[in-house]
Amino acid sequence: IVMKKFKIVLTAIVMLYASTAFATEPVKISKIVKAAFESDFSKASQVIWKRSEEFYFASFILNDVNVDAAYNESGELLGTSRFITAAQMPLSISLAIAEKYEGYQVDKSVVELTFEGSTRYYVTVSGKTQVLRLKCYINGDIEVERKAKK
Repeated sequence: IVMKKFKIVLTAIVMLYASTAFATEPVKISKIVKAAFESDFSKASQVIWKRSEEFYFASFILNDVNVDAAYNESGELLGTSRFITAAQMPLSISLAIAEKYEGYQVDKSVVELTFEGSTRYYVTVSGKTQVLRLKCYINGDIEVERKAKK
Protein backbone atom coordinates (compact mmCIF):
# COMPACT_ATOMS: atom_id res chain seq x y z
CA ILE A 1 0.00 0.00 0.00
CA VAL A 2 2.83 2.40 0.85
CA MET A 3 4.52 1.76 -2.51
CA LYS A 4 1.23 2.28 -4.35
CA LYS A 5 0.62 5.55 -2.51
CA PHE A 6 4.21 6.61 -3.22
CA LYS A 7 3.78 5.93 -6.93
CA ILE A 8 0.51 7.88 -6.99
CA VAL A 9 2.10 10.87 -5.28
CA LEU A 10 5.22 10.68 -7.47
CA THR A 11 3.12 10.45 -10.63
CA ALA A 12 0.98 13.34 -9.49
CA ILE A 13 4.02 15.48 -8.72
CA VAL A 14 5.50 14.75 -12.15
CA MET A 15 2.16 15.65 -13.74
CA LEU A 16 2.13 18.83 -11.67
CA TYR A 17 5.52 19.85 -13.10
CA ALA A 18 4.22 19.20 -16.59
CA SER A 19 1.02 21.16 -16.08
CA THR A 20 2.40 24.28 -14.39
CA ALA A 21 2.84 25.96 -17.76
CA PHE A 22 -0.92 26.01 -18.33
CA ALA A 23 -3.23 28.52 -16.72
CA THR A 24 -6.04 26.98 -14.71
CA GLU A 25 -8.99 28.20 -12.71
CA PRO A 26 -8.38 28.89 -9.03
CA VAL A 27 -8.59 25.75 -6.91
CA LYS A 28 -10.75 25.70 -3.80
CA ILE A 29 -8.55 24.56 -0.91
CA SER A 30 -10.01 23.15 2.29
CA LYS A 31 -9.34 25.15 5.45
CA ILE A 32 -7.59 22.14 7.00
CA VAL A 33 -5.14 21.80 4.10
CA LYS A 34 -4.54 25.54 3.88
CA ALA A 35 -3.84 25.79 7.63
CA ALA A 36 -1.45 22.82 7.47
CA PHE A 37 0.40 24.35 4.51
CA GLU A 38 0.70 27.73 6.23
CA SER A 39 2.07 26.00 9.33
CA ASP A 40 4.55 23.89 7.34
CA PHE A 41 5.70 26.60 4.93
CA SER A 42 5.00 29.95 6.59
CA LYS A 43 7.62 31.75 4.47
CA ALA A 44 6.35 30.41 1.12
CA SER A 45 5.50 32.89 -1.62
CA GLN A 46 3.87 32.71 -5.06
CA VAL A 47 1.76 29.71 -4.03
CA ILE A 48 -0.20 27.99 -6.79
CA TRP A 49 -2.62 25.20 -5.88
CA LYS A 50 -3.74 22.25 -7.97
CA ARG A 51 -5.96 19.38 -7.01
CA SER A 52 -6.41 15.77 -8.07
CA GLU A 53 -9.17 13.49 -6.83
CA GLU A 54 -7.30 12.57 -3.65
CA PHE A 55 -4.56 15.15 -3.21
CA TYR A 56 -3.82 18.86 -3.03
CA PHE A 57 -0.59 20.13 -4.57
CA ALA A 58 1.08 23.43 -3.78
CA SER A 59 3.82 24.86 -5.98
CA PHE A 60 5.64 27.73 -4.34
CA ILE A 61 8.87 29.59 -3.80
CA LEU A 62 10.77 29.04 -0.55
CA ASN A 63 14.17 30.64 -0.04
CA ASP A 64 14.45 31.33 -3.80
CA VAL A 65 13.81 27.65 -4.62
CA ASN A 66 10.79 26.21 -6.46
CA VAL A 67 9.17 23.57 -4.24
CA ASP A 68 6.15 21.32 -4.65
CA ALA A 69 4.25 19.79 -1.75
CA ALA A 70 1.48 17.17 -1.71
CA TYR A 71 -1.24 17.00 0.94
CA ASN A 72 -4.12 14.64 1.53
CA GLU A 73 -7.66 15.71 2.47
CA SER A 74 -6.76 15.57 6.19
CA GLY A 75 -4.03 18.18 5.76
CA GLU A 76 -1.22 15.64 6.14
CA LEU A 77 1.94 16.55 4.25
CA LEU A 78 2.64 13.50 2.09
CA GLY A 79 5.75 14.63 0.31
CA THR A 80 7.80 17.42 -1.18
CA SER A 81 9.90 17.72 -4.27
CA ARG A 82 12.28 20.21 -5.74
CA PHE A 83 14.89 20.43 -8.45
CA ILE A 84 18.46 20.73 -7.24
CA THR A 85 21.78 20.71 -9.04
CA ALA A 86 23.91 17.59 -9.13
CA ALA A 87 26.46 19.45 -6.97
CA GLN A 88 23.82 19.78 -4.23
CA MET A 89 23.31 16.02 -3.92
CA PRO A 90 24.67 14.40 -0.77
CA LEU A 91 28.31 13.37 -1.09
CA SER A 92 27.41 9.70 -0.46
CA ILE A 93 25.32 9.68 -3.64
CA SER A 94 27.86 11.56 -5.75
CA LEU A 95 30.59 9.13 -4.70
CA ALA A 96 28.39 6.06 -5.33
CA ILE A 97 27.47 7.28 -8.83
CA ALA A 98 31.10 8.11 -9.64
CA GLU A 99 32.18 4.62 -8.56
CA LYS A 100 29.34 2.58 -10.04
CA TYR A 101 28.88 4.58 -13.25
CA GLU A 102 32.42 5.62 -14.08
CA GLY A 103 32.56 7.26 -17.50
CA TYR A 104 28.89 8.31 -17.38
CA GLN A 105 27.91 11.95 -17.64
CA VAL A 106 25.64 13.09 -14.76
CA ASP A 107 22.76 15.39 -15.72
CA LYS A 108 22.98 18.79 -14.05
CA SER A 109 19.38 18.72 -12.80
CA VAL A 110 18.27 16.30 -10.06
CA VAL A 111 14.85 15.78 -8.50
CA GLU A 112 14.89 15.53 -4.71
CA LEU A 113 11.74 13.81 -3.47
CA THR A 114 10.90 13.44 0.21
CA PHE A 115 8.11 11.03 1.06
CA GLU A 116 7.21 9.60 4.48
CA GLY A 117 10.45 10.80 6.03
CA SER A 118 12.68 9.30 3.34
CA THR A 119 14.48 11.34 0.71
CA ARG A 120 15.30 9.96 -2.71
CA TYR A 121 17.21 11.57 -5.53
CA TYR A 122 16.33 10.95 -9.19
CA VAL A 123 19.36 11.40 -11.42
CA THR A 124 19.89 10.82 -15.12
CA VAL A 125 23.29 9.57 -16.26
CA SER A 126 24.43 9.10 -19.85
CA GLY A 127 26.96 6.55 -21.05
CA LYS A 128 28.27 5.78 -24.52
CA THR A 129 25.34 3.55 -25.44
CA GLN A 130 22.61 4.16 -22.88
CA VAL A 131 20.87 6.67 -20.68
CA LEU A 132 19.87 5.59 -17.18
CA ARG A 133 17.37 7.09 -14.76
CA LEU A 134 18.66 6.32 -11.26
CA LYS A 135 16.83 6.35 -7.95
CA CYS A 136 19.42 7.11 -5.28
CA TYR A 137 19.20 6.86 -1.52
CA ILE A 138 21.10 8.87 1.07
CA ASN A 139 23.11 5.79 2.13
CA GLY A 140 24.53 5.51 -1.42
CA ASP A 141 22.26 2.70 -2.61
CA ILE A 142 21.26 3.11 -6.26
CA GLU A 143 18.49 1.47 -8.28
CA VAL A 144 18.14 1.74 -12.05
CA GLU A 145 14.61 2.98 -12.57
CA ARG A 146 14.69 3.20 -16.35
CA LYS A 147 17.07 2.37 -19.20
CA ALA A 148 17.10 3.77 -22.71
CA LYS A 149 19.45 3.28 -25.62
CA LYS A 150 21.09 6.35 -27.11
